[in-house]
Amino acid sequence: GLIGSATPDGWDADQDMVQSEDDLNLYTITLDLVEGEIKFRANDDWAINWGGKDGAVEFEGGNIVVGEDGNYTVELHTVNQTYTVTKN
Repeated sequence: GLIGSATPDGWDADQDMVQSEDDLNLYTITLDLVEGEIKFRANDDWAINWGGKDGAVEFEGGNIVVGEDGNYTVELHTVNQTYTVTKN
């Protein structure tokens, strides 16, 4: 899931991502975000979480900055350890 101050429920609840049928290591979500920060985590728990910068994620990495309010598509590829945050 996606969590953070930029998400609709802040740090209190994950926004569930959807696993791709074509690539089981790719997860996506489209939603409204506000200026703030996000992270990825598995199973609504902090035991497995990823953060990062410049499109690369790492286990327990730093928060990812969302620079402005808007509607975004966010993708996480767990094997390639990459992410994108694209404003729609």
